[in-house]
Amino acid sequence: MLSSINIKKPSIIVVDDEHDLVELFSEILRSDGYDVHAFTDPISAFKHVKDTPKKYSLLIIDYQMNKLNGCDLGIKIKELNNSIEVILISSYENIQGNRLGFELLNKPILIQTLLKKVKTYIK
Repeated sequence: MLSSINIKKPSIIVVDDEHDLVELFSEILRSDGYDVHAFTDPISAFKHVKDTPKKYSLLIIDYQMNKLNGCDLGIKIKELNNSIEVILISSYENIQGNRLGFELLNKPILIQTLLKKVKTYIK
């Protein structure tokens, strides 16, 4: 008799104020086997993580968003879960406030590049 094995998928949060990009990244990451929670509002994303701070392994966030930029959101989430990895995405070459040295991927991002980078953080 076969018993069901519950394999926990690594959990990722994607935050970008561009809805289409959030949907694209989420779909790609889910199809690659990850549990993805997506947000277009950084405040909603922070509140969600605050309720379950240890659930997530990786945060993929846009740098330039209304209400809260990606660096500030990453810092706030790292205060809740210091082990979470953070990747910033931006169309800007140079960003301000990245005092924790989050990795920066520049837009446009190739899907293969995103998946490869995610795999370096989640093993």
